[in-house]
Amino acid sequence: MLEDPNGLVELTSRTQHGRFLMCPSKEVNDLILGVLGRAQAKYDVILHAFTFLSNHLHLLATVPSVEQMSLFMGFLNGNLAKELGRLHDWREKFWGRRYHSASVKFTEYDQINRFRYILDNGCKEKLVASPLEWPGVSSASALYHGETTMEGTWYDRTAQYRAHLRGEDKRFPYTETVHLTPLPFLQERSVDEQRAFYVNAVKEIEAKTAQMHQDNDTTPMGARSIRRQKPHDKPKAFKASPAPMFHAANPEDFWAMHNARKAKVAAYRDAAKRLRRGDTDVRFPEGCFPPRLPFVESRAPT
Repeated sequence: MLEDPNGLVELTSRTQHGRFLMCPSKEVNDLILGVLGRAQAKYDVILHAFTFLSNHLHLLATVPSVEQMSLFMGFLNGNLAKELGRLHDWREKFWGRRYHSASVKFTEYDQINRFRYILDNGCKEKLVASPLEWPGVSSASALYHGETTMEGTWYDRTAQYRAHLRGEDKRFPYTETVHLTPLPFLQERSVDEQRAFYVNAVKEIEAKTAQMHQDNDTTPMGARSIRRQKPHDKPKAFKASPAPMFHAANPEDFWAMHNARKAKVAAYRDAAKRLRRGDTDVRFPEGCFPPRLPFVESRAPT
């Protein structure tokens, strides 16, 4: 539930049991970017940053509405499950649960905080020494080098199925483009200033990661070992702590968002209760999906 229907959000999804079903490879990366590009084109979601690790993903995005966000994530997760499930011969449930969305306070500090968190994925888990070394799909390298687009392949499976019915063995690949947009606070700044911010962010993460390994006498896993992971495997220890509902560094902002959400949930529950009692002239809070009505059993005439 978004506090701002047109706001900045962090979107997260995790695979079933934390399995490495998005383990990086050339084909996996191409499929992920193809699905992401098609989803963005269909639902007009603005992407600022993203990282796809082997068993979870993070997106920092600005969404036009809650409905568009839901359709976008439904399309993205549904098609990733189909494409990667087909690739890895995985016939079970792909995602552990539905995606999670968390509103991000629209301050410069909070934007930077969530951006760095997303880029830091892979480094803080001791997988790689730099965001630029992650072998999977990530916006880090593109932003660092001043690029605003990334490309992947989308396969039209409907056209492929129809060709199969005609006895034709054809594939229908299309190149899809993922478009990256600067963070809101950067959009009034020059291209050089934007690039400098991204470069500094990467260098700060690299320095912090190097210090972490020095303090703990450890080394990162490395891209080669990451690619060798088997997609059906899962980590020995899988973190599954509850994700926050929103991100705000300032305590006053945090509690304001907390209270706004609490009031919204209370209004939603009250409206749902009235709807189930038969009151059809009921209004739900903005940015909500009303619950389905009770099933009405059909009865044969006596």
